[in-house]
Amino acid sequence: MPLMGSLYVGASGLQTSQNALHTTAHNLSNIDTTGYTRQQVVQADKSYNTVGTAHISNQQTGLGVSYAKVRQVRDFFLDKSYRLEASRSSYYDNSYKIATEVEVLFGEMEGVEFQEGLTDLKTAIQELQKDPTNATNQGLLVSKANSFIERAQAVYNGLASYQDTLNVQIGDTVEEINDIGKKIWDLNQKIVAIEAGNQEEANDLRDARNDLLDQLAGLAKIDYSEDVYGAVTVQIEGVDFVTRGYVSPLELEQDEKTGFYSVVWQQNSDFNGNKIKVFDLEREISSETNTDTGGLKALLILRGSDRGTYRDIPVAPEKDDYPKTIELTYERAVDLHKKGILTGAVGVETDYPKSETITYSQGVQIYDDEVATYNSTVNKSLLQNTMAEFDKLINGIVTGLNEILNPTKDEDGNPLTETKGINLFLRNNVDEQKTTAMPDEEDDEEQITWWTTANLKVNPLLLQQYAYLGSTVKADGSYTNGFTTLDGKEDRAKADAMKGLFDNDFAPLNPNVSNTSNFMSYYNNMVGELATTGNVYKNMSETQQETVEAVDSARQQVVGVSDNEELTNMIMFQNAYNASSRYINAINEMLGHIIQTLGT
Repeated sequence: MPLMGSLYVGASGLQTSQNALHTTAHNLSNIDTTGYTRQQVVQADKSYNTVGTAHISNQQTGLGVSYAKVRQVRDFFLDKSYRLEASRSSYYDNSYKIATEVEVLFGEMEGVEFQEGLTDLKTAIQELQKDPTNATNQGLLVSKANSFIERAQAVYNGLASYQDTLNVQIGDTVEEINDIGKKIWDLNQKIVAIEAGNQEEANDLRDARNDLLDQLAGLAKIDYSEDVYGAVTVQIEGVDFVTRGYVSPLELEQDEKTGFYSVVWQQNSDFNGNKIKVFDLEREISSETNTDTGGLKALLILRGSDRGTYRDIPVAPEKDDYPKTIELTYERAVDLHKKGILTGAVGVETDYPKSETITYSQGVQIYDDEVATYNSTVNKSLLQNTMAEFDKLINGIVTGLNEILNPTKDEDGNPLTETKGINLFLRNNVDEQKTTAMPDEEDDEEQITWWTTANLKVNPLLLQQYAYLGSTVKADGSYTNGFTTLDGKEDRAKADAMKGLFDNDFAPLNPNVSNTSNFMSYYNNMVGELATTGNVYKNMSETQQETVEAVDSARQQVVGVSDNEELTNMIMFQNAYNASSRYINAINEMLGHIIQTLGT
């Protein structure tokens, strides 16, 4: 090789070593930068000049070294694993936080425990049972009943308020996801533009994009891949969210009745024009199928789709109640006919709602269908299910006491048409003018008519004159003194029945529990189930956190900057730089000697 050409060989070594030193310095300066990925210099041979041919190989001379590229040192599979586990960790973190908040609501509401109100009500009934006609005992019971309702509503409204808080978080999370999607798309465009000529790697931009993918993985289950141009395609729940060409944002649809958000695809609709929901919330939650992923899904599931009420919990059919008539909406009728539970023609939608008589066997089938629906929807929602179980308890106490004081059915279970007493509890805006009358039946379509916690109050008539508690109606429409029969004797039967209501078995907690319990045990079981659920979420959250930390530690071994390693590289590249410099000096001296010799 000519000596002048040898100078270029040395110059290539100088330039390559200098660039490598710059990369090493860049790594060291970002050693504590979050999301930074260690960069590695890739050196390559320049072209060779062939000067001859030998038996084994060509005779070639090298033209030096080239600075091929600076690549990020990442492990694709560790990134995938980290983001999946981070997504699962976020799901259980949110679940545990929500469970903790719900436990707090039951433990302490403005310094007053609900269980104290329940116990006080039971104690007041026990005292009344000892001397039913005692005005002090009657007043105590009315007072404790009022306190009981206030505390029950404080807990129920607290749960409803927390649902609203989660609803706001859902809206904020969707906005955050869309914002991340736009940023990823923008980075895609910049990375593709910079790397188009294969001359430069947009490593810092790639770091920013990887950090966004880490954030997005915590909010929703994602899948992603990088195309040959360097752009990343991201899918959420299997649907394209970010592609090289566009972003498909998430959108919020608000329920008119509850104000609750559902998350849909802004640009994807079904054949009926309804926007497709992002999450299938009725799928079984399982780590095996990776459905327990994403903080947003946890918020949606645990918030629930509605305010929980006792009507959300299916009630097992009693054979003696059949055949009986049920009221059906058109949608429910179509559903039951599709499942083969009801037969015959469905009819037209304008015929509904309408009544249909069913047998006990059909009642069991309908109950099983309701339980399946309950388990796939309400039972998954910590808040809605807790509200429903709690409301079932309040409804049982309220309607049970009212039935004793002012029965709506005779001993054979036949409906009564005339009032026999005075209700202890009334429904807001329904029974205002009926403090001493037979209550109207509940309307399935009008929640205001339901005997649910949010609708209840103590009868104002009894708050003004508690001596009417336990009264019996006379023929002229007036009432006896409290807990006094028409013949003037003490009406101990009502007081005994009230005490028995608290002592006897009430109901199972939900369709998945076979054991029945009284009111106090029911409440304890409900709180115990809540604590168990919270403990499960806590264990899962802690386990997932450990898993995430372990995977991230392994990932950092690859992507993280080691000062010892970089300082070693710096010495190596410095020595290479010095060697290239000495090589050039040697060539320079040889050229000087040659020129001097030729000159003489």
